[in-house]
Amino acid sequence: MTKGVPSTSMKKSARRFDWEFWLVGLLSLLIFLAVAYYLVFRLNIFVTDSMARTRSAWQVFFSSEPKLANVGFVWAPLPTILQLPLVLIPAFRVNGFSGNIVSALCGAASVQVLLLFLRQAKLPRMVTYLLLLAYIVNPMILYYSSNGMSEIVLELFVLLTAYAYLRWDQTHHWVHLTVAGITTSLAFLARYDASFVAVVLVIAIGLDAVVRNRQQLAYAESVILLYATPVAYVASLWVFLNWLIMGDPLYFARSDYSNAGQIGYQLASLPELLPLKGNLLQSLRVGMEQTAGVFPFFILVSLGILALAIVKRHWVWLGELAISWSLIFFSTVNLFMGQSALFIRYFISAIPMAIALLGGVLMLLPAKGRVAAGLLSVVMIGASAFSTVRLMAQHDEWGQWNDQVVQAALTDTPLSSWEEEQTLANFINTKTAGYVLVDDFQGYRVIFFSGKPWRFITPSDSTFKQYLKEPYGHVSYLLTSSTKLEGELNQVNNTYPYLYEDGADWATLVYQDTTWKLYQVDRQPSSFSFDQSNN
Repeated sequence: MTKGVPSTSMKKSARRFDWEFWLVGLLSLLIFLAVAYYLVFRLNIFVTDSMARTRSAWQVFFSSEPKLANVGFVWAPLPTILQLPLVLIPAFRVNGFSGNIVSALCGAASVQVLLLFLRQAKLPRMVTYLLLLAYIVNPMILYYSSNGMSEIVLELFVLLTAYAYLRWDQTHHWVHLTVAGITTSLAFLARYDASFVAVVLVIAIGLDAVVRNRQQLAYAESVILLYATPVAYVASLWVFLNWLIMGDPLYFARSDYSNAGQIGYQLASLPELLPLKGNLLQSLRVGMEQTAGVFPFFILVSLGILALAIVKRHWVWLGELAISWSLIFFSTVNLFMGQSALFIRYFISAIPMAIALLGGVLMLLPAKGRVAAGLLSVVMIGASAFSTVRLMAQHDEWGQWNDQVVQAALTDTPLSSWEEEQTLANFINTKTAGYVLVDDFQGYRVIFFSGKPWRFITPSDSTFKQYLKEPYGHVSYLLTSSTKLEGELNQVNNTYPYLYEDGADWATLVYQDTTWKLYQVDRQPSSFSFDQSNN
C-alpha cells in the first residue's frame, strides 16, 4: 500500500457512516425530549400506565424487597426493563422522567426506521425531510413519543420487523429474517398486540416461500422456522417465567390484575362498549371509524399500496400492508371479544405505518411523479393531523388525558389531575414513619409521587399476604381506597371490606380524602376476609 493513500477498506468504512440517519435520529430525539420536559415539568402531565411502569422499575432497585421480578408479570415487561439503567441516575428519577426518556428514544428510533422506508422512493432529501417532519409534529406522535407509555415502544419494533421483512424480500439474506424474528419478539415483550404481527408474517413468509420454490416445501419450512423460532422462544420463556415465579403460566393473561381481570369494571363504567361484544360488524365499523379518525391518510395510502402492489406484482407490499393493519385488527378483535376499552391509543399504529407504506407507494409510482406525490403527501399528512387532534380532544379517557393535554398545550396551563395522590404522598413522606402496606394495582400512583418505594409493602413482596393478615408489628399503616371501579380489585379492600367505610377498632384513621384513607395499625385485626386466590 502506498504511504499516505487511504486503503479501499478505509474508504468503504468512511462511506458506511450514515450521517443523515444519525442526524435525523438526534434531531428527533431532541424534539421529543423537549416535549417530554414540557409535559412533565410545565404541564404536570403524568399518565397512568407510564407511572405504573416507572414505579416498577424503581422497585427493582429501591423497594423494601429489591429484585428483578418487581418488573411485574401482568403487562409486557420491555417498557419497564428499558428504564432500568436510567432509574439508577437520580436526576432521571425526578417525576419519573426515565419513562419519558424511553418514549423519546423509541420515538426517535422510529423516525430513523421511517427514513429507511422513505429512501426506497429515492426522493430528494428535502421532500423526505418534509415528510418526516409532518409525521413528527402529528399531535399523537408528539404526545406518545414523550409521555412514557408503551405504544411507541411497540411501534418501533413493529417498524423494524416490517423493514427487516422488506430487506429479506429484496436480498433474501437470511440475516434479515432472523432480525425480523428478534424484533417481533421484542415487540411482543412491549405489548401483546404483536402476537398478530407474528401470525401475519408467518403466513406472508410461508406463502412467498411456496411461490418461489413450489417443488421444495422444505424451503418454506426452513424460512418459517428461521423467523418464528425467536418469537416462539421468547413467548415460551415469558410463559415459563410466569409459571416459575407466579405459579400460573398464563398469569399475565388471567390474573386479577390482567386485562381480563380489569375489563369488568371498565365495561361497567363504559356501557357504550357492551353492544360491541359479540357483534363483529359493529366492532369492525367502530375500529374503522377510530382508525380513520386517528389518521385518515392511512386509509388512503393503504388503498394506494394495495392497488399498486397488485398492478406491479410487487407482493412484498401486500405483506407490509397486512403487518400495518395487524395491530388495528388486534384491537378490533378485542372489542369484539369484550376484552378492551375503546382507547384511541390502540389505533396509533395507523400513523407510523402510513408513512412506512407511503415509502412503497412512492417507490412503485413512475419516477417522474414521485416528487409531486411526495409533496402532496406532506400536505395530506398535515391535514390528517387536524383529524388526529380533533379526535384527541373528544376522548376523555381517565388517566390518559388525550383531551386535557390538547387544552393544556393550547393554553399553556398546567393540569392538576393527581392532586389527591400528590398530597397523600407528601403526607406519608413528611408525617409518617415505618412501612405502609398498599395494593399497588391502585396505589402505584401514591408510590410514584412519594418517590420512596422502599416505604411501601406491595403484592410483589414475598411478605405481602402475611403482613396483610397480620399487619401489627410488621407495618405501621394500611392504605385503603374507595371500593368503586378499580377499588374492587384492591386486596386491602377485599381483605378488610369494612375498613374504608366504617373504620376499625384496631386502626386509627390518620388521613383521608375523597378516594384514599390511611390507617395507622394499633393492634392485630380481630377479623378479616382473606381470599387465598388473590394474586
